[in-house]
Amino acid sequence: MMTDVVVVGGGTSGFAAAIAAARAGASVKLLEQTSYLGGTMTGGLVPGMVSLRHQPWRDPETLAAMETSYEGEQVVYGIAQELIDRLIQANGAYGHQGKATIRIIFDPEIAKSVIDQMAREAGVEVCYSTKVTGALTDANTIRGVRCDYGTEVKAKAVIDATGDGHVAWLAGAPYEQGQGNDATYVQPMSLYFLLGGVKLSQTIEYVLGDSEGFTDAYKETIQCLFDQKKPLTISSLPRLREIAMEAGDYPLPYGSTSLNPRAHSSIIRPIFRSGRTHYDITMHNVDMAFRVDATNSTDLSIAIGSMRDYAVKMAAFFRKYVPGYEDSYLLQVSDHVGVRETRRIVGEYVLTGDDVLNARTFNDSIGYCGATIDVHDVQGGEKPTRMDAIRGGKLYQVPYRIILPKIIDGLLVAGRCVSADRVACGSVRQQAGCMVTGQAAGVAAAISARRAITPRALDVSELQSALISQGAHV
Repeated sequence: MMTDVVVVGGGTSGFAAAIAAARAGASVKLLEQTSYLGGTMTGGLVPGMVSLRHQPWRDPETLAAMETSYEGEQVVYGIAQELIDRLIQANGAYGHQGKATIRIIFDPEIAKSVIDQMAREAGVEVCYSTKVTGALTDANTIRGVRCDYGTEVKAKAVIDATGDGHVAWLAGAPYEQGQGNDATYVQPMSLYFLLGGVKLSQTIEYVLGDSEGFTDAYKETIQCLFDQKKPLTISSLPRLREIAMEAGDYPLPYGSTSLNPRAHSSIIRPIFRSGRTHYDITMHNVDMAFRVDATNSTDLSIAIGSMRDYAVKMAAFFRKYVPGYEDSYLLQVSDHVGVRETRRIVGEYVLTGDDVLNARTFNDSIGYCGATIDVHDVQGGEKPTRMDAIRGGKLYQVPYRIILPKIIDGLLVAGRCVSADRVACGSVRQQAGCMVTGQAAGVAAAISARRAITPRALDVSELQSALISQGAHV
């Protein structure tokens, strides 16, 4: 079978790439190995889209109200904003249409449906339960992919949106992973989980006390949001974790031997469903597995089992130590693994941490990103997560060259496997950044297919004009 563009991976970057390519006039096949689109946004239960506008450093005061704040300049629109608008219309996200909060909170189940509708309305042929096992190459040019059961999909342009750079790796593109020769020197993995039966009013009463040492400004913000029944974020409760660890009741994550209970992130957020915030169910993001090469299926499988067990143990910790959780229960564990870092494909340019922090601009810009540098401790939870905001409240531009792999023609990459160093990856890998690179890759692939040229030969000004016509800001 032949198509103009094949997109491998229907996660955060992949669905945006497929929709953008189809809207740019290409015939598109989207190959997704699960039964839904959206990746970590949906099956991963990570319903918090950040970086459509400048994201401030996550001190408790700013963290508490990010879901309701419109402060800072918004520069990511396009497919990302359309998704938000459609979610709000479906009572599946908090906010107002046409603009984004610093962190958009939404319903992952509604998002599955909305994303699927957007893809099909654009004319994308979505192929679920399809795993890619090989790359069809001719010299240094990719011509398509081979799927399970021997099926081949030939295409004029291929987009790798697998997160792990799986197709680029199969095609022989150069990449970096970890640090030095250590592929396990990567950020820890997580499985989001939900706890039900929560009496959050009692948790907030504890937060408003003196035990955790929160500032008056933070307490006032939390109280105000709770009184107005709005989304909110409760920062880590390090004192309770410390007490539990001293008693032997705080579990060690997989691969950790040096966990610092005061550094181990475990923020609490109520869910947003049916157009309102529900305070009886909370979502939790915890570092669960350290020093795991997620491209190694054996190591990944062991880690997944350990993370599910860790969610059970964390639920027990909350029941025993956190006020308001005495009658809580483990409601759901995500079925999509939250992998923060694996392969980073080496492109025509490598985005650096300095580029991000100094809000660098590029002539070949395909969009902006405002996400903090978010790099979790590699060693085992001894140090706090590194959180650095872009300086001066600014945003950096994303260059086209980071989605163009070296050596291999006919191929584009999108999402967290783009060409970036470990520090820059900590920003551009976040959801809005993934949709920026995804939408750009889709439009670039469609133009390249139509003109019968490689993406490397594409006139960037033509790409930028086409992105602007799709509502993107470059």
